[in-house]
Amino acid sequence: MKKFYILIASLLLSLAAQSQSSLGKTDDLGRIAIAAIVPDEAGVPGGAQRNLQNRLMQVASLNGLGATENAAQFVMVPMVSIISKDITPTAPPKVSIRMDVTLYIVDMLTQNIYSQTSIEVRGIGNTEERAYTQALNGINPRHGQFRGFIEKGKEKIIEYYNSKCDVIISSAQALAGQKKYEEALHTLMSVPDVSRECYDKCMQISMDIYQEFADQQCNESLAAAKSAWAGKELSGVEKHLAKITPDMGCYDEAQQLVATVTAAVEAEGGAAWNFKMKKYDDSIDIQKMKIQAGRDVARSWAYHGASKNFDWGWLYKN
Repeated sequence: MKKFYILIASLLLSLAAQSQSSLGKTDDLGRIAIAAIVPDEAGVPGGAQRNLQNRLMQVASLNGLGATENAAQFVMVPMVSIISKDITPTAPPKVSIRMDVTLYIVDMLTQNIYSQTSIEVRGIGNTEERAYTQALNGINPRHGQFRGFIEKGKEKIIEYYNSKCDVIISSAQALAGQKKYEEALHTLMSVPDVSRECYDKCMQISMDIYQEFADQQCNESLAAAKSAWAGKELSGVEKHLAKITPDMGCYDEAQQLVATVTAAVEAEGGAAWNFKMKKYDDSIDIQKMKIQAGRDVARSWAYHGASKNFDWGWLYKN
């Protein structure tokens, strides 16, 4: 709950300070960050896998879009196709590999492919892994081919969100209607702020959906607190009431429960119960709160695809 409380507070402040602006322009594109991931499904041997990921990270960084895989929604992933693999007639024999490496810029949340490019490389080594590594060393991150690849990806990302905004919002509202509030908020938060008009719309709607989510959580926490009080478990009462914040619909009712418990404890001659409901803190640094909210959202996004356990079957179908 704390994460969503901080998040909604920052959104309210951010929206109040921002005026409507035009759709994403070229100058805004840098706000999209791209991470590099080499899934096991790509079929690259262990050592060569890390080598390839490092090169892809350089491609993104050299074009001003580098990001860590734990905080990115848009990623660059490879698909390696072996054109030929031979054993040389030398002593000792070596492995010679010729391969095609196709790079994709994809959205892990929507599974959209925004850009792709291919490069042919060759390598030779005492083992297959070393042959792979040498071949992948032939990928030059500074090559102009990759600059165009990145630029196209950025343009397509913005084009997608600007043209599909109504669909995204409808999907989120449908999820909220099914009480899948966290998934609905996740859908809205997936829109990059470079798609300014769509982003602002989604932030506006996210506040209503958050309120529904918060009220549901409030009712559950209040019911649990009442149950704990029925069993005279003050620690349980405190635990559940502590989850209720001032922006929640049942906050006033929770305060009434606090008053009831306090009076009952005093009437029974017990030690003073000094539990206090949470209140808004005007001393909170607004900028720090925004940064923390952004980090929390990034961590929630990372859960959906940045790990090795993400299902890449939709891309690597064979």
